[in-house]
Amino acid sequence: MSPRSTTPVTGGNARIESVDVLRGLIMSLMLVVDNPGGASYAPLNHAEWNGFTPTDFVFPTFIFVMGVSLYLSLRKSSFRLSWRIARRFLLLLGTGLLLNWLGKGIFRGTWGFEGLRILGVLQRIALCYGISALLVCLVNHKWLGWIAAALLVAYGALLLLGNGYAQGPESILSRVDSWVLGTDHMYRRGKVIDPEGLLSTVPAVAHTLIGFLVGKLLVNGELRKMETAGTLLLVGGLLLQWVLPLNKKVWSPSFVLVACGLATLLLGAIHYFTDERGLWKRTGFWKVFGTNAILSFILCDGLVWVMSLTGAHSAIMKAVGNTHFTSLLYALAGMFLIWLILLPLYRRRLFLRF
Repeated sequence: MSPRSTTPVTGGNARIESVDVLRGLIMSLMLVVDNPGGASYAPLNHAEWNGFTPTDFVFPTFIFVMGVSLYLSLRKSSFRLSWRIARRFLLLLGTGLLLNWLGKGIFRGTWGFEGLRILGVLQRIALCYGISALLVCLVNHKWLGWIAAALLVAYGALLLLGNGYAQGPESILSRVDSWVLGTDHMYRRGKVIDPEGLLSTVPAVAHTLIGFLVGKLLVNGELRKMETAGTLLLVGGLLLQWVLPLNKKVWSPSFVLVACGLATLLLGAIHYFTDERGLWKRTGFWKVFGTNAILSFILCDGLVWVMSLTGAHSAIMKAVGNTHFTSLLYALAGMFLIWLILLPLYRRRLFLRF
């Protein structure tokens, strides 16, 4: 590649295309892996425990991009706290709880709050957003890297000392969730590690802060520093896995470094070809998802509910045969259906703002 630009990104309200493209790419992959027809190909499944598959990097990359977006949005207000931050936090948290409650009522037939899972994907997004926003608004940015490192070191020590890699209630992760939330409000009622548990939110916040710092490099046009940072994060994570294995479910420190390293390098490459060189013109498909990412997630849950309750899912898979290939086709069809729903909103520049 030709030498990287060091020209800052200009235009206070202009969207950086590469951020929307990466967010949309990740969101489309999330829709595919979250709504399969049946048994999926191995790369479209999560790792059983230690290790990783491409699917394991989907949600963490979304968290990373949220950190990048946090810099892009809050720099417009000079990183001052505002009601907008609190509102977004509450809306994300409330929507996550509402989806869990609706899902429980639809599939288990109980509409009370007993057995309601309190945590989840949107709740983790809300916590990472809220905590990170507080930090970037209240703390000098030169300390954010050190804070992220301290969070990862503290969490790594906790995993080693608290049997954090155990796959059941004996893990410190499950014990804290059980003590704070109660087993009846945990993922599968506390029988396995909650992939969005309370303690594992700590490294996820560090994950968000790393994304924030990469966002600063992106806006300043420091792409060579992005390449260097991404490479160091990736290599550091691969080395750290010999002490703290890569594990998405516990959000291990090594996993944070590897995921952030890969996301940084990918964002840099997309930015180079889209925003800098203008070579990738046809990125609108991904931006349809990227500009309405949370709505995409909500629509995916709605699609799963409708297809299950109406029996359409079972009927379709029975008609086409339940194979890995037909399962993938079913997931892709669901993704394109959501894309068609979002397309008119994208064309009218109507983006759901949380």
